[in-house]
Amino acid sequence: MDNKKEREEEAERLQDTDAPPYRPTVSVLEPESSQRSPSRKGLTSNLIFAVISCTVGSSFQFGYNIGVINAPRTIIIEWMTEVYKNRQGPSETLSPLGNSSNATGSAAAEEEATKAYIKLLWSIVVGIFCVGGMMGGVTTAYWVDKLGRKRTLLWNNILGIVAGALMGLSKLAKSYEMLIIGRLIIGINAGLSSGAGPMYLTEISPLHLRGAIGSVHQLVVTISILVSQVLGLPAILGGETSWPFVLALTIAPAIYQLATMPFCPESPKFLLINRQQEGKAQKALIKLRKTSEVYDEMDQMKTENQQLLSEPKMGFKSLLTDPALRMPIIITIMMMLSQQLSGINAVMYYSTLIFEDGAKMTHENAVLATIGMGCINVVMTVISVVLVEKAGRRTLHLAGLGGMWATTIFLTISLVLVENSYQWAAWMCIIGVFLFVISFATGPGE
Repeated sequence: MDNKKEREEEAERLQDTDAPPYRPTVSVLEPESSQRSPSRKGLTSNLIFAVISCTVGSSFQFGYNIGVINAPRTIIIEWMTEVYKNRQGPSETLSPLGNSSNATGSAAAEEEATKAYIKLLWSIVVGIFCVGGMMGGVTTAYWVDKLGRKRTLLWNNILGIVAGALMGLSKLAKSYEMLIIGRLIIGINAGLSSGAGPMYLTEISPLHLRGAIGSVHQLVVTISILVSQVLGLPAILGGETSWPFVLALTIAPAIYQLATMPFCPESPKFLLINRQQEGKAQKALIKLRKTSEVYDEMDQMKTENQQLLSEPKMGFKSLLTDPALRMPIIITIMMMLSQQLSGINAVMYYSTLIFEDGAKMTHENAVLATIGMGCINVVMTVISVVLVEKAGRRTLHLAGLGGMWATTIFLTISLVLVENSYQWAAWMCIIGVFLFVISFATGPGE
């Protein structure tokens, strides 16, 4: 009873001070296991709140801006063409000598040049998001160590708000440059959040829930892709006058995280290992677990900290030259290359175009097919979370890559058949894209 009372007093003291935590002594009359039971309390309301705040502001933001540009593609391209032509001014329809045939040929050549330029601009609008993602990704480690996981996520929302404002006001300002800059900035935001978000989720989760909570990131990404595709429908926010709103809506999750994340604790692991603030780390754990029995987790983090301090610091050169690290580095690089070069980005960005030009579908039907693809992506992501526990990550990864290889060949054959006027092959194109997404979600995307 005395030990229990001491622990209660310690928990109250930690709420008001950053002093090092009190460690109760082991009573002869009370078994040690009963005094320091493992923190296996499962999901608490504070943990769920932190997970939702993190994923809405980071994972949702990442996935939303992958899919948002897909459905309203045609309308945005038409707007960009109009802005470009207005900047060029009226063109002469007749030559000075009144030769109408030469004027017609010149106008046709000018129209082709305009189409080529607009296609280049659209490629930049789509691709600059990935460039920003690389810029944000390579700086994530610096910011999470300097600012902390929580503060990195909070400051990152400023980029989301600025990007949303630029993209949302681009039509009003008649500037596709604002759209491009906005896509670059939101790409940086996505690169930072895709690194800091999963890191925060992993470090606030109890060990026995770490895998399940870590998979929430990918699930929310797929859900947000689907949400962006639905909102991009012409009848909702993908119309001729409303498409800036669907791009500006990226401000909403940023504001939500700014409003909720301050109430979430910092990563206990960061506080203990990076800042050496044991008292604050224990307070964060107590808040997340809603119990003062967090001594085992503290011991685990301390052991990890001692191991890190005892190991020599390694630079980038050591990663490439140390024989013990060579195989892990090769595996890591190949895993990332197999995912990023699998072609899934082309499908997510250009699925509507694939359905229009490849399967010869109308724009409305192509958008609906894209939404169907998004639904399949979400469902398969949920299923893969269950499958990975039974089949293992390596097996699913190889199976997914094999499926993507086979469906790519299947899709290529179907596109060739459609080009040769075999209209029934259009259904093969749709099935091929769906199977490609299923294979990715099962393997590399899990």
